[in-house]
Amino acid sequence: MNTLGELMQEFGLTDEEISYALDKAKGIILGYAMEYRARKVLEDLSFTNIRSVDLPSHDIEAEKDGHKYFIEVKASKRPPTKEYSAYKIAMIARLDGTHLTLLMTPKPTIFLTEDVLSEPKRILLKFFRLLFWGDLSEVKTFLDDDRNRKVVANYGRVVSEYANKIPNDSLLQIVRSVL
Repeated sequence: MNTLGELMQEFGLTDEEISYALDKAKGIILGYAMEYRARKVLEDLSFTNIRSVDLPSHDIEAEKDGHKYFIEVKASKRPPTKEYSAYKIAMIARLDGTHLTLLMTPKPTIFLTEDVLSEPKRILLKFFRLLFWGDLSEVKTFLDDDRNRKVVANYGRVVSEYANKIPNDSLLQIVRSVL
């Protein structure tokens, strides 16, 4: 590893100091290595205009067949649905394109993010998409379903934060009625 040798020489670091730094940074190093590998996987899948973005909602943006994709790279052994918080789901709902999850272990596999979410998180994603599109009748119909209403109410804190940014008063009143 030439980079480590350069650091050791330039800053006079010892093997022990480098070992300590590597141990502390191994998660970060793994993340960037997997992102690099993910870019290669996407190229092999004929994605174009691949670029790293390091945003809370996704790591990579790419295009395929004229469509824009937002890709979250996951190298964790945890179930992917646990990686998506309610806040992240709200951010994903605002994206203008398709959100994908690229699981890197044990072998690279790409999924539509909605397919890896638990049912309550899928409901929340659909709710936020309807909310951000500002379709009053669709939001009303969606919330008329008791199951949907309960799920949205369970995520009340996150929904409240985003509801306060809604310029449409009628839509805001419908959302507040759930909270």
